[in-house]
Amino acid sequence: MSEFKKVVIVGAVRTPIGSLGGGLASLQARELATHAIKALLDATKVDPSLVQYTCMGWVMQDPRSPNIAKTAAEFAGVPPTSPGTTFHENCASGGAAIHSLARRLMLGEVSLGVAGGVESMSNVPRYLFSGRFKGQVFGDLSLVDGLFGALTDTNVGKKGELMGLLTERLVERYTVTRQEQDEIAFRSHHNALSAWTNGYFDDYVVPVSIPHRKGEPLLVAKDEGPKPVTMEALGAAKPYFKPEGGTITSLNASSLNDAAAAVMLTTEDRAKELGLVPLAELRAFHNVGVEREYMGEGAFKVIPPLLEKIRIGVGDVDLFEINEAFAAVVAGAYHFIEGLAVDKTNLWGSGISLGHPVGCTGARQIVDMVHQLRKRDKSVGVTTRCVGGGIGSGEVLIRMN
Repeated sequence: MSEFKKVVIVGAVRTPIGSLGGGLASLQARELATHAIKALLDATKVDPSLVQYTCMGWVMQDPRSPNIAKTAAEFAGVPPTSPGTTFHENCASGGAAIHSLARRLMLGEVSLGVAGGVESMSNVPRYLFSGRFKGQVFGDLSLVDGLFGALTDTNVGKKGELMGLLTERLVERYTVTRQEQDEIAFRSHHNALSAWTNGYFDDYVVPVSIPHRKGEPLLVAKDEGPKPVTMEALGAAKPYFKPEGGTITSLNASSLNDAAAAVMLTTEDRAKELGLVPLAELRAFHNVGVEREYMGEGAFKVIPPLLEKIRIGVGDVDLFEINEAFAAVVAGAYHFIEGLAVDKTNLWGSGISLGHPVGCTGARQIVDMVHQLRKRDKSVGVTTRCVGGGIGSGEVLIRMN
């Protein structure tokens, strides 16, 4: 990538991550995305008129917010003359948005833009698929739960399989134990709680004010997921997806969430022109394909080719965040990636504790890693995630300040 323009991150913010039906549930995805973009512009003090392109990931798209990237940016103050594109790449959507903007910068199409991801899983609609032209005169019509559908790969087997059931296949392939998964979930929650206690999130997780008809607005200022779980509670949970002989429970899997995250990307030269301080370089990004029946593999199978792009090894990486769509995915990574260390991985939590607002997650990981590198005085960070349908997606970030 050295022959292209160097892409740098000069601002990185996110909202708190709300629980399903929690503090952020009254806000639609567009409102969450607008809040994140506005907070990013405020944090960087960049004139919105300088934003030449906006890219946003969003999985649970619906007609209430067509092309959310363009409209959310406009509501945040970006001029209507600045275009935007919305991305759907399942759990990698936020990462895909950042990758796309980076390519535009590398090729000189634009010199500064905003990218990120958003999801409001609390507001996913139910669908009536019975056709507009099927001529059903009589009889009941069934609504289909869009949220439940998004957690299912309809192309596996005759009736489709839930992502958790697909991950039970990965458990068997990599001989992952229930104990390993529960330990990963335990560390996730306690790492996230510790990060909040130490104030690591305070200066870039931007509170969201929720209006109320009566009384003062509710201020959502912290992630709603992290909690002081015990190994006893984790061990007592029953397998959810495979009741007989399964290992994945509701406690060692990620939650369903609402959130938005955004980064400002520019070139190193443009940052100097504008007096902006680069926080990190987006040194590399990469996607791989895997079998859809083992979609969780993507989170770790993307790591070797990603590192090969810039000729570094696992030992050269200071911090990893491998998204905990399921603890089994991270356990599989420990089995597959030689030298992957527990004391370098998910040190601020991940999908199990922080949450997994699917369209936001890739961007959220990048935002958190930018700040984690700085606050832990480390240099090289890797963020990856698995993707329903059979993809792995990831990035290498190099701290600059």
